[in-house]
Amino acid sequence: MHHELLVRALAAIEPKTTIAKFQAASGIASRSVAKGVIDFLTYNGIGSISKQAVVFADTDRLEAAALALQLGCDVEQVSKQLSWKDFEKLASQVLTSFGYKTQTNVRFTKPRMEIDVVGVSSGFALVIDCKHWERNNLSSISDHSRKQAARAKRLIQSDKKISQAVPVMLTLHAESVRFVSGIPVVPIFRFRSFVMDVKGFLPEIYAIART
Repeated sequence: MHHELLVRALAAIEPKTTIAKFQAASGIASRSVAKGVIDFLTYNGIGSISKQAVVFADTDRLEAAALALQLGCDVEQVSKQLSWKDFEKLASQVLTSFGYKTQTNVRFTKPRMEIDVVGVSSGFALVIDCKHWERNNLSSISDHSRKQAARAKRLIQSDKKISQAVPVMLTLHAESVRFVSGIPVVPIFRFRSFVMDVKGFLPEIYAIART
């Protein structure tokens, strides 16, 4: 699959579309090529074809972006096709699949702050900040990680049902899970495995416990 075609396809991934609409939204000149891209996506578990309709799930744009990156597409070009909502939807879906109760856009006042996604299971919370930096800038990541730690602390202060909270940075760029000041920076296409194994990471993670 040509990289440019796959990146173009990201703009055309909508919940329900047709081959013609997909072709127009992606700017792919040939209908047969557009159909080939759709076939490639569905072969990889992204979307499905039902009669004349092409059906995509809410999280398929981000799933397709992760596939594009794994195949070597340019990170900057892929990032331009994604929104914060794409990240939030996929993060919520993954957390729910592991039995977490989720909330998005959790807001606080005094001081004013917002958490993109919170997943809670048996008093254990993952506090997610969704970022897709244009460049993998360590100083920027460090600054955002500190702010996310403050948000996690604020959450555990306000929700008595949470006994332990782990701040997490969810990003498009990193190739593997790493830790910045003990805070995990997780690439989106490794988020599922991270959630599955998060308890095993705890010795390395900055976790906030209720005192």
